[in-house]
Amino acid sequence: MLSIDAQGMNLTAEVSGESLPIRIEFDHTLKDAEDAHHTLIDMLKLARTQK
Repeated sequence: MLSIDAQGMNLTAEVSGESLPIRIEFDHTLKDAEDAHHTLIDMLKLARTQK
């Protein structure tokens, strides 16, 4: 993760040996650090179910 703000996060992904920037938008504007924590945990849980 490169950075995070109230609307989304910026990541770097490695694809075929090349680093690519990726922006992932949140489904809502984050209110505070606790909201960010819960949102990221929910996103992780969802990603794990879609493998």
